[in-house]
Amino acid sequence: MKRLKICFLLLMTSVLMQSCLVKSRPNMDFVNRHHLSKEAAVVSLNVPTYLVRPFVKNALKDGDEDQELIRFALKKLKRVKMMTISNSKNERLMKDFQKYLIRNRFEEMASLYSDGARISINGKFKGNRIKRLMLGIADDEDLVFVDIKSDLSIEELSDMIQHYEGQQKRKANM
Repeated sequence: MKRLKICFLLLMTSVLMQSCLVKSRPNMDFVNRHHLSKEAAVVSLNVPTYLVRPFVKNALKDGDEDQELIRFALKKLKRVKMMTISNSKNERLMKDFQKYLIRNRFEEMASLYSDGARISINGKFKGNRIKRLMLGIADDEDLVFVDIKSDLSIEELSDMIQHYEGQQKRKANM
């Protein structure tokens, strides 16, 4: 009976840990492996926050204002999926990304151009709550996509951005 319990626990642990493995295939619906060039290298990662929270909480010290902001953000995040594609010279992938956003009713929150890279920040809302954030970053050869599942209000996101900007100004003045 004891061996059965141990085997069951090992099996469950391996199933839970499998979701956060680094994979060499796409983990987002809009990417079709056949549309990628043969030289393209795909790295994808699924990170359930229930696995991340204990490690981050232990690493953070109590009392620091910045670390309190990180703790707050961790409470609001549910899942993070990330995918990078290197050496992809295919413009079709960004078009597929845009079609995916339209089809799934994401709203564009911001679109930036910085140092030759296009950055697209899109949100899926339910009332005034942000349920999912999709970030797409594209430069000459590399693409990075981040899918964040959350329960964050627009006001909370605004407060976090203002806190970060204030922190950057303080560092610049030092």
